[in-house]
Amino acid sequence: MKKQYRILAVDDDADILELLQYNLEMEGFIVKTVSDCKKALTEAIDFLPDLIILDIMMTPLSGIDICKQLRDLATFKYTYIFFLTARSEHYYQDAALDTGGDDFIEKIIGLRALTSKVATVLKGNYVIRKSQPSVIAGNLVIHRKASVAYLNGIPLKLSKIELDFLFFFAQNPKKAITEESLINNIWGSDTFSVASSIHFYLENLAKKLGPNWLVDVGKGRFKFIPH
Repeated sequence: MKKQYRILAVDDDADILELLQYNLEMEGFIVKTVSDCKKALTEAIDFLPDLIILDIMMTPLSGIDICKQLRDLATFKYTYIFFLTARSEHYYQDAALDTGGDDFIEKIIGLRALTSKVATVLKGNYVIRKSQPSVIAGNLVIHRKASVAYLNGIPLKLSKIELDFLFFFAQNPKKAITEESLINNIWGSDTFSVASSIHFYLENLAKKLGPNWLVDVGKGRFKFIPH
């Protein structure tokens, strides 16, 4: 019997919570919603979710405040925390991730994007930890905030999409990763403009890394092999 993953959603907008609950329950998740930000920590302790969704702009406690409280508890040290917000400024994104958030989804992108990302980590068993400032994989070092990667100490010339793909690959080494999962990690849905050119990005990334780092294992799947 498959595990039913538990999700806690915290937002002061009742309509957003209703939509979140509907979409996530349709995917088979057990969902609890909280509209009072002051009760978020208590509800999290009682519910013990596998993943927490926090709206950033709440009062008197913001999603960032709640994330800090959660990360201070050993129980939630490795629990996935995703931020959902109507704000698109980089300041909010950086603050959310620096506080310990694992991903950041703008409300304008839509709840389908959020649902896809949640399914990627809980059902697909892929890692999305954008809170990590850097990842080391063999002779490769990737610094997320600085948007730079070094191979054998030499910086790689990568586009933003290539760097985002590489960061995801490096957190999921030796797994057969589907194109769909790559797209979900970046955008949360099968954006046509990216889906139609994903092979171009992956071929370029493979060339820049060199032989045997990024291996096409067929059926639209790729493995990242650190060495």
